[in-house]
Amino acid sequence: MEQQLNLQLLRTFIAIYETGSLTTTAERLCVTQPTVSYSLSKLRDTLNDPLFLRGSSGMIATASAHECYRRFSTALLAIDDAIETTRRFVPAESTRRFKIAMSDIGAANFLPPIFERMGQYGPRVELEVVQLVADEVSGCLASGKIDAAVGNLASISSLTRHISLFNEHYVCLLSENHPVIKDSLSLDLFLAARHAFVSANYSGHRQVEEALRKAGVMRSVALQIPHFTVLPQLISRSDLLVILPSRVAHVFEAYAPLKTLPVPIEIPSIEVTLHWDKRYENNPAQKWFIDIVRDALMTL
Repeated sequence: MEQQLNLQLLRTFIAIYETGSLTTTAERLCVTQPTVSYSLSKLRDTLNDPLFLRGSSGMIATASAHECYRRFSTALLAIDDAIETTRRFVPAESTRRFKIAMSDIGAANFLPPIFERMGQYGPRVELEVVQLVADEVSGCLASGKIDAAVGNLASISSLTRHISLFNEHYVCLLSENHPVIKDSLSLDLFLAARHAFVSANYSGHRQVEEALRKAGVMRSVALQIPHFTVLPQLISRSDLLVILPSRVAHVFEAYAPLKTLPVPIEIPSIEVTLHWDKRYENNPAQKWFIDIVRDALMTL
């Protein structure tokens, strides 16, 4: 007797494909691992293909699985969207979890107003922040892994909607009690100073480095770190300078004795944008979330 695919089998297939792990799939779907193994067996029988082979780094998709994922993920998203559209979305009662991608420097600036506004209008709604990886944003929006992304991003796909939130410029952040630099920062002082450099995957930094290169400026980088969160305490207790977006620098000033000064070379401003997948923009819950994020950040 021919077996039929149901929504649970499709969700299992997609989870295995995206995670490469039966254990992680079970955790994502809130089922046991034997249940996932049984579902995979049914999928293999129904589709007449092994679909996933065990490898040293996890489950490896076959050529057939790659094609199935492309079709199944699109179909399942359409089904989920149709279901959500017919449901009455009441923010004050909803317990839905939304996912948004942003960098850790973005989270320092964007997350407080977003979460505060969500709490005002959807007190039981949950929010999950995932690390922003620019090259993956379009795919994550299309697959439903994330609901939105905020950052210095270009229009990344024809299926992606985006709006401009604001333009941001760069400043130098340094200790309020810096031993040499007081109320102004000349190019000579900038070049003589020791600098901190954050090697995060953040597109704005490439723009900063390109501006420095074009100006023929070579900084003395005394410290290179992977994240921004340590900066307030680090900079306030040292003679280091760091170049940051102005809004983030002002947030950091609230946590430590710091000050900001203009960068003594011209660095182009960056555009901060909010992105979402246009296929879901008529979904009531999705529309509410995008409006919340937009309204929270437009006033920054």
